[in-house]
Amino acid sequence: MKPVPNILLSVLLIALCGLCAWQWDRESKLRALVNSQRVQITMLSAQREELEARVKAADAEVLRITASLAELRANSVSKDIHAEALQANTLLRENVTKQNAAITQQNELITRQNTSIQQANESLKKLATERDDLAKRLNDVTAMYNKLVKETPTSKN
Repeated sequence: MKPVPNILLSVLLIALCGLCAWQWDRESKLRALVNSQRVQITMLSAQREELEARVKAADAEVLRITASLAELRANSVSKDIHAEALQANTLLRENVTKQNAAITQQNELITRQNTSIQQANESLKKLATERDDLAKRLNDVTAMYNKLVKETPTSKN
């Protein structure tokens, strides 16, 4: 066997070096791609978790609103009942207005009666004062009469 020429070995060696360099370049690009995908996966996972949290919050809000809507429907009043209540309110308002007018009239009447009673009380006080003065005068006259009677001699005939 003949020895392999050096040039062929050199070419093979250069080809192998080129292959290694090409593989090394490809591997570094693949590592960079894997690292960028890892970063993207991490970001996507964080975004997914945030979206899941938002979805849970939105679901809770939907449940709360649904419960509020159900409660509102349960507590709501129909239009007929509302109309009846408004009509009853109007009637009550009219009755209260009438009663207020009647109360005002009664208050005026009571005020007039109180004025009459006060005038009657004043008249009674004047009459009582006059009666007391007349009683005092009568007592004075009676006392003078009694004094005269005692002073005059009584003659026995």
